[in-house]
Amino acid sequence: MAWDPAEKFRQLLQDEEFALHEGALCIAAHGCPGMDFQAELDRLHALVDRCDRSSRDGMLHSMFSELGFHGNRADYYDPRNSFLNEVIHRRTGIPISLAVLTIAIGQLSGNDFDGIGLPGHFLIRDRNETDVFIDVYAGGALLDAQGCEQLFHQITGGDKGFHPAYLAPVDHSSIMERMLGNLRAIYAQNKDYANLEWVLELRTMCPSVPAGEAKQLGMINMERGRFDQAARRFEQLAQVAEDDDEDQLQRLATLARARMN
Repeated sequence: MAWDPAEKFRQLLQDEEFALHEGALCIAAHGCPGMDFQAELDRLHALVDRCDRSSRDGMLHSMFSELGFHGNRADYYDPRNSFLNEVIHRRTGIPISLAVLTIAIGQLSGNDFDGIGLPGHFLIRDRNETDVFIDVYAGGALLDAQGCEQLFHQITGGDKGFHPAYLAPVDHSSIMERMLGNLRAIYAQNKDYANLEWVLELRTMCPSVPAGEAKQLGMINMERGRFDQAARRFEQLAQVAEDDDEDQLQRLATLARARMN
């Protein structure tokens, strides 16, 4: 029986400490139909075997100097930058996808990292030296808290206040939510509703995604001609909505069912 990447993703989210790379490969499977999940896991393990596992710095040197992983500055908004299989194959990605890969290789080689969701950027932190942050988009550059603050001001233009809470680790489901958020922005900008549909479907599985995205998904379902699916989604949302929202959702459900005929 063929595996279902959406169902696999749903199951992973039930465990707070699920393997990030497995979640990222579930996302990639939607963007790369026909992807072989096990083959990609094997490729990841082969990468681990090519890395220096004796130390954190040795591992980072292997990844970013010897293997040539780097941030994609030439085409940042290419969706492939968010697909872990493509990141591994092309040796390039955006901060969060390179972070997920580095966390995975670290976990498999005895170097533990946390994801740090800095606004406008994404870093990782050494779990054993919590004052050491790593900018994987900049080739594995090491930063202290002050360096992170300077990076934040550089990214935001210096017109926003920095809060130490920005350097707190983020949970795994939030990392998946943010990866999908990047894809949502790309596909929405391009009016690519076919891909936007699956992105929103996966995002609505994440626990902290606003309920409004489920309504947006229903509208995309209608745009794509999936009227029965849209009607059921609107009806489910109506059951937990406030009065005014409930009426609107029920009207949308009725409209969707009418268009089935």
